[in-house]
Amino acid sequence: MALFNKISAFLKKEAALTRFKTRLLIVFLHALLLLVFTILLQYTSFIRYDEINFLKWASIWKHDVFNSDKKPLAKNVVFLDVSKDLALADDNAYQQPDSTMKGAQRVITDRVKLAKLFSILNSHPNEYRYVICDVLFEKPGPGDSVLKPQIEKLKNVLTSAITDKGKLVKPIFNVNWAMVNYTAINKSTFTKIPIYYNDSLKSLPALLYEKTTPNRFSENRFLTFLNGKPTFNTAIPEFYYRNADLVWPESKENFNTYYLGDLLAFPECFSALKDKFIIIGDFENDVHSTYLGRLPGSLILWDAYLTFYTHQVTISVEWLLMLFVFYFLISYWIIIHPERKLKAIHQKIRVPFMSKFIISYISYIGLLVLINIFSYFFFGTFVSLFYIATYLTLLESLIEQFPTWRKNLYEYIMTF
Repeated sequence: MALFNKISAFLKKEAALTRFKTRLLIVFLHALLLLVFTILLQYTSFIRYDEINFLKWASIWKHDVFNSDKKPLAKNVVFLDVSKDLALADDNAYQQPDSTMKGAQRVITDRVKLAKLFSILNSHPNEYRYVICDVLFEKPGPGDSVLKPQIEKLKNVLTSAITDKGKLVKPIFNVNWAMVNYTAINKSTFTKIPIYYNDSLKSLPALLYEKTTPNRFSENRFLTFLNGKPTFNTAIPEFYYRNADLVWPESKENFNTYYLGDLLAFPECFSALKDKFIIIGDFENDVHSTYLGRLPGSLILWDAYLTFYTHQVTISVEWLLMLFVFYFLISYWIIIHPERKLKAIHQKIRVPFMSKFIISYISYIGLLVLINIFSYFFFGTFVSLFYIATYLTLLESLIEQFPTWRKNLYEYIMTF
């Protein structure tokens, strides 16, 4: 009898150990599933409005409170505002040169002044870094005859192209260009810059990153790569530079911003451009909503480039390991220990199902915020909160209710 009891106890221990190993394997696989789910979410351009608040405050704490990231290339960038250097273009004059009728009048950037600037740069072809000309040359305009030879001669320049109702609108000049789009989320708030757009065209910050570093992006049908390593196809720009960082000469120290016409008025204006990235754009009218307020489009492009430059946006082993450890612990908590003290307390005080669901959801949101702090501060990567928290809350509720459902089903079957 004693031997039988020992054998029975041994078999029970073995069975319990087998069940534990099975559950541990499920925990491991579930953690991998969460990891894959997180990576897939990174490939989308969508972020919920409630997650934008996290981005806003995390960025403020990271850059303004802790000063954990200094402004990259602060001594090697100059911003040229063309908002006061405008001209009128008559569309009819270019479509029908002999016509005496007036066509549609468009306000465009003064192309004669741009030609003068580019002429100065062409006189010093190896003494500036790169020109980001965030001006759309989609139609002919006055001054093209002097602008065309100068802009096409520039050694290092990228200009903007856009899509209008699905149609690509690129510069009329023979010059390097790349895609620009500031409405990647909800058609209102810009949060993510893509590396590739749907038609496999690179964004301007991504192409500039390739032009100024040895790094190269590539893609296949489903994935994006950086130097052969998998990376996300979208990145959330860290706004190192904001409106307050556009410092004008009136400050008399550390200024980095000029109106184009004012700069050209200086005889030795190239001294302000030497060894610089030259960002040209309309900083007054071309503004877009971001998670840190309204910012000029040209500044967004520069910040997006710096995000690639600083973080390289690859899917690092360290980031994957950090997430996997968190997800493994969460999965272990849900799957192996579903009966927790908190649930016991809920049962004693008879908390309704929806109340418990909301409490669990808020708990997971808080936990994911903690994970996001690690991910954002140390790896520069934002992890979606809402969908993962919703999934984990539903899973926990299903596991909690499963014994009750199974018992009810058994009793229902036994009535027949």
